[in-house]
Amino acid sequence: MIGADLMTGQALGMLILDFVIVFAVLLCARVLYGLVAGIDVTEEMAGKNNHAVGISLAGATAGIGIMLSGVVTGTFSSTLGAEALSMVVYAAVGLVLMWLTRLIFDKVSLPSFSVKDEIARGNNAVAIVDAGNMVATAVMVRAVMNWSEGALSSGLMAVAVGYVATQIILTLTTVYRIKLFRMRNREGAGFQDVVRAGNMAVAMRFVGFQVGVALAVTAASGVAVFQAGGDPIVQGLTWGGVSIVMAVILAMLALIAERSVLARINVAEEVDRQQNIGVALMEVGVYVAIGLILTNLLA
Repeated sequence: MIGADLMTGQALGMLILDFVIVFAVLLCARVLYGLVAGIDVTEEMAGKNNHAVGISLAGATAGIGIMLSGVVTGTFSSTLGAEALSMVVYAAVGLVLMWLTRLIFDKVSLPSFSVKDEIARGNNAVAIVDAGNMVATAVMVRAVMNWSEGALSSGLMAVAVGYVATQIILTLTTVYRIKLFRMRNREGAGFQDVVRAGNMAVAMRFVGFQVGVALAVTAASGVAVFQAGGDPIVQGLTWGGVSIVMAVILAMLALIAERSVLARINVAEEVDRQQNIGVALMEVGVYVAIGLILTNLLA
């Protein structure tokens, strides 16, 4: 975004404008988080030392920042007014999408308990999966924003369709991880039970997989090329279809890589039951590495 045009006064003004708006939104994220959660964020983090609230808020703040980085990447609008309108609209959309993401994750993906209530009680494992889900969503929405550069209306339409696709993908991957956990632990507690019980290793591995999927999904932008004059809904659906394929590919490659990198290690025993964070982080590394490779190969 910053090139030769930065030497002009108008481009410099737009750069400063974008930074001010993004910075203001990030400052507002903490206040809005407290309003939505119905808590005093300062009291929870400083007074009660509730680390879970801080972890979840960090995920929300990072998610909003990642989303908005997709807006500031590209070319400036023709005027300061148009640039301000674009940034404010996308900032508002980003805040709404983060709220929707938490709601969907709480009510649809993990329906056996209240994510919000567990975080309020200080459950760090639940806060980690909540934060990771928001970051994964933001990575994918950012990819849609970069992919659908053009008019504000068509860009927003593509983002809306793309967002629906991201939530379908993340919900399906959550269901997949829950079922895979059950297959590996037929006699023990389920995924939601161990996360609610505070298993940090399982929570970290889950986040790693979601972020890996999000990175792989960004490769869809290199396969389904956005056409400025095309139907944004059709193109958004195409992007979503390709994204689902990329998520499936990552899941398959992850299973193969796990058996190679973690050969002779009983993952179910080490992570699911013994809460071995070291092994869990090895799995996270595998998922993220595969996601990055797919992104760079196809983007």
